[in-house]
Amino acid sequence: MSAQSTAPTTGRFAWLEPVKGLAIFMVIAYHVTLYLKTADVDAVLGRAKAVFELFPMPAFFLIAGIFAGRHGATKFRALWKRRLLPLLYLYVLWSVIRTVFYFVVPGLNGELGEIPATDPLALPLILFWPSSSYWFLYALFLFTLGRWLIARAPVWAQLAGSGLVSTLFTSGLVDAHNIGWNRVGALFFFFVLGAVFSREIRDLVERARPVHLAIAFAALVVSTALIVLGFRWVPLVVLVGQLAAVAVGILITRYLVRLPGFGIFTSMGTASLKLYLLHLYVIVVATALIGLLDPAWPRWVDVGVQIALVVLTVLASFGLARLTSRVRWLYAPPAFLRGPRPRGVRQDPTPNDPEAAVSPQRDLTPRPTEKRE
Repeated sequence: MSAQSTAPTTGRFAWLEPVKGLAIFMVIAYHVTLYLKTADVDAVLGRAKAVFELFPMPAFFLIAGIFAGRHGATKFRALWKRRLLPLLYLYVLWSVIRTVFYFVVPGLNGELGEIPATDPLALPLILFWPSSSYWFLYALFLFTLGRWLIARAPVWAQLAGSGLVSTLFTSGLVDAHNIGWNRVGALFFFFVLGAVFSREIRDLVERARPVHLAIAFAALVVSTALIVLGFRWVPLVVLVGQLAAVAVGILITRYLVRLPGFGIFTSMGTASLKLYLLHLYVIVVATALIGLLDPAWPRWVDVGVQIALVVLTVLASFGLARLTSRVRWLYAPPAFLRGPRPRGVRQDPTPNDPEAAVSPQRDLTPRPTEKRE
């Protein structure tokens, strides 16, 4: 990323990219356990499901919301061109790539509990029945649009409304029977929270002390215990647990960010979108090969296989990201879709920076002469 795009994530904001990196690492680890389980490899790490559920995606959407704080004052045309179009383009394009991949390499298990990628209905229904692979991109599109629509509502109404929706989904009172829609409903609150209190959250992280980390950790322990004991149906239990997990993750990262070796998470955060788009292909192929070995291994071997596959997936995804980075249309809409640039307007770097679609490094601040229409 350019110096211009990374500037806001240095100094007092140095925790932003590492938090994204930690989150994508946990997503990769969780997906490894899910897919290895289909190959009869004991999902030992998967027993920590509550931890994987509470932190990664809420953290991603909170950070995305932080960088979307001024979207509500932006004209829809600018929002569409700089944020909505890139997100929708990536979602549709990579859904097509996913379908082609599973046609070319048949017999692989590409979906868990959803419409198979090779089903004729899979592509036509992606806007109505999101796949479990790329629902995150569609959620960002919907959240960005949804927050723009409600931005002029009172803050309490935005938070109460999105919090109610998320509580209904996290408690199981509403179930769309689709992983994508369930997570869209469950996580909208975090995007709104980040957008509404973008500056306040950054200031709170800067002023936080160890006692605040201890309080958040205690809340996380209590919430996790309630979830493990089967009380996730109680309203707010999961939502409070997610808030506590995100707070713990952010504060720990803030303290550890300067330690030697922690830079790997900064690198993963910087490349989080590409890692997200590519990692499943590595996992699926590796799982298929492991399945050919007819695994019936001791538990310690299963643990070793899972750890090794997590490391392999991270490294291979970085390699694929580097190989594909020159193919710009894989990560940003081509010029003919973006339309002409008005004369005298500086080119927006966003179209050439796929990470900007996930957590843009600069706000969409309207010009003084512009008013949202």
